[in-house]
Amino acid sequence: MKTIIAAVVGGVLLFLWGFVAHVLLPFSDQALKPVPNEAAVIETLRSNITENGVYAVPHLDYRRASEAEQEAYADKVANGPSGLLVVRTGGVSMDMKKELPMEFLSNVLAALVAALAVGGLALRSYGARVGTLFAFGVVAWLSVSVSQWTWYGFSTDFLISDLVDQWGGWLLAALGMAAVLKPRR
Repeated sequence: MKTIIAAVVGGVLLFLWGFVAHVLLPFSDQALKPVPNEAAVIETLRSNITENGVYAVPHLDYRRASEAEQEAYADKVANGPSGLLVVRTGGVSMDMKKELPMEFLSNVLAALVAALAVGGLALRSYGARVGTLFAFGVVAWLSVSVSQWTWYGFSTDFLISDLVDQWGGWLLAALGMAAVLKPRR
């Protein structure tokens, strides 16, 4: 039962920190840049992309590409521009009725995984539990955000915004969860 309580506490704290990181702190504003000539870009997307997805620009299917196609692709990437484009063709409601519950559930599930791992370690000191739980945020940031920065060209501003989000959220969650996950004496 202690593990479930810790997961809920951690999930709530991660969720609340997400609001702080994305709405109250300036990092998200710097991470997402406006598109110049937005109306023309939106119309071009609407006219050319009919399916939700993540699109690579330029794109190459390495499994089927000839050596000449691979060289042409390398030249396109070297001369730019290149990047990823996330497209939702039907639009998204700004009421966030679907997104907020899904975000909350993912936060609780992530905290549950962390609580199960830390609970199994029976760490005696509060500091050791906090440090171990906080490590989940460090691992998440290093394995996902730094990879996106390295391979897909995510901006340094985006990388820092994610660091604030992950490390801040997991530190706050760790402080709450570690208090609940005291080992039995």
